[in-house]
Amino acid sequence: MEHPSIPTIYDYFFDLTRGRYYLVMKFIDGGDLATYQRGAGGIIDEATVTRWALQICEVLDYIHTQKPPLIYRDLKPANLMVDARTQRIMLVDFGIARFVAPTQKGVTAVGTMGYAPPELFAGNVGPASDLYSLGATMFHLLTGKDPQDNPLLIFDFAKNPKPREINPAISARMEQIICRAVEHDALRRYPSARAF
Repeated sequence: MEHPSIPTIYDYFFDLTRGRYYLVMKFIDGGDLATYQRGAGGIIDEATVTRWALQICEVLDYIHTQKPPLIYRDLKPANLMVDARTQRIMLVDFGIARFVAPTQKGVTAVGTMGYAPPELFAGNVGPASDLYSLGATMFHLLTGKDPQDNPLLIFDFAKNPKPREINPAISARMEQIICRAVEHDALRRYPSARAF
């Protein structure tokens, strides 16, 4: 795959003596969003999160439109880096990403609790699964509330505060975007990264 938000892989090899696989990838001069968030005091401003989200949607659109679609399955702040030179978001750690046929069921349930959508644990993944994780990431960056702290209930907004109740600086439109992205029912989420 070739995309400006996916680091180029130059080579790979297996070390027989240690039993390890290695990838030689393009160096990204920067840090991940989790580190960036900690350095910013826990909350990132909406303009920055919006800029990052648009770049993430571009790369998700690219991988989701492959034949068959590639579903990343572990989108979270720690797997997104900002290249300090270009200010571009880089999607790293494709370790659990999988090509998934549109009718394929029973994909291994692997992901990060709190960022992983409900359908992932039933082995049903699709592009909407990555969009849920993007919504969870945006929620975390904008509110400072880590979805991993309350992974099964955090996006039940009948019982838990909506984003603007946590951070009133979030716009009403951004709250709507996040709430739609983390809908329990995948059919109620955005139909694609391009639509997002």
